[in-house]
Amino acid sequence: MLTKKWAYVGSAVVLLALTGCAGGGGGTGGDGGEGGGGEPITLGMVAPLSGSFADVGAQIGYGAQVALDEINDAGGVLNGRELAIEKADTADGAQASVQAIRDFSSEGLDLVFGELSSANCLALAPLVDELGSVFITTTCTNDDLTGKDGGEAPFERFFRVGATSAQDMVALARTMNEAAPEVTTYDVFAFDYVSGHLQWEQFSGELDQLGVDLSADVQYFVPLDEQNYTSQISALAGVSEGAENRGLYLGTYGSGTSSFINQAAQYGLFDNYDVVVNSGSYWPIATSLNGSAPEVYNGYDYNYAAYDTPENEAFVTAYTELAESVPDTWGYQGYLAVKAYAAAIEEAGSDDVDAVFEALKGVSFMTPQGEFTIDPTTHQGSANIVVTHTVGNPAEETGVEVLESYVVPYAETEK
Repeated sequence: MLTKKWAYVGSAVVLLALTGCAGGGGGTGGDGGEGGGGEPITLGMVAPLSGSFADVGAQIGYGAQVALDEINDAGGVLNGRELAIEKADTADGAQASVQAIRDFSSEGLDLVFGELSSANCLALAPLVDELGSVFITTTCTNDDLTGKDGGEAPFERFFRVGATSAQDMVALARTMNEAAPEVTTYDVFAFDYVSGHLQWEQFSGELDQLGVDLSADVQYFVPLDEQNYTSQISALAGVSEGAENRGLYLGTYGSGTSSFINQAAQYGLFDNYDVVVNSGSYWPIATSLNGSAPEVYNGYDYNYAAYDTPENEAFVTAYTELAESVPDTWGYQGYLAVKAYAAAIEEAGSDDVDAVFEALKGVSFMTPQGEFTIDPTTHQGSANIVVTHTVGNPAEETGVEVLESYVVPYAETEK
């Protein structure tokens, strides 16, 4: 299978040939210790770089590039070796993800990160173990990918720096219970995939545990590649008109969220609900709507205004210069993955894949949220959750006003 790949060293970009097996991937396989310069250590990145969710892949890439530039500008790793990134497009789904991992491994490139879809991650995780590679997912949220309740990781060589579905939904549900306790009925519009169903179950389940007598009258789960939601929106407008104490749970992300908001505006749908809750990375969508974004509560790993730290200021500045927009969750997660690999390579004193794998277990490094640690048992990173309450405002530079922001520490959401 042919996979389009890009190689990044510093800020330079080279489009490689369409290839199923190119030669000489760096950074995995040699012992590479004791530095003093030398060939770059190449990390593989898999993400949707085309199609409906190309914007997600682009933002993961921007964040990864910011980390790469930061590390290389500071002298690289192992006494002078630069990091580089080679990308593979996995927009075609799980089969493309699996093939990309095989292609990278055949090149000797076994330190890989990325992915958006949990279905893709669940498909590639066993292969990573089989091949002896290492994978850090940035964005896959399915709880079955890392250990639960402090238990052993289900996949030996698979790690995660983004939050789990359970973390996101626990934080969001608790916030909504405090912010809008009167809302006890939610209509549901979400993507029809593993995490789409799971996240709604976790959100509603947490509200139930908090004592909310919850009902969900209307539920729509639509295909990931669907973009015309007119019939569902029309039905939602009908059942919600004149309703009280009613919320809308919007379990979409990327272009799906944009399409829903633009189509729903024609029906005045958002005026019918007391609250609108979105489980995906909402900020880049809100900022793209030129001040017309509806009022939404969103829970995810990161918001650029959530942290008053030197690390966050530097990250926001560098990301904005590169992407010409403020960073969102996906960009932050790409940044974390590259920083994790760099810290593990330094800890191992080598870019040998097995040494880096061992060093990732328990590795700690500084990030915009403060010290970040990957648990040695569960392989889950210590991601906080940021719940933001936003509304479109043309007077704001970003076109979005943050009405409230809540940082929910990892320890309070860990599942």
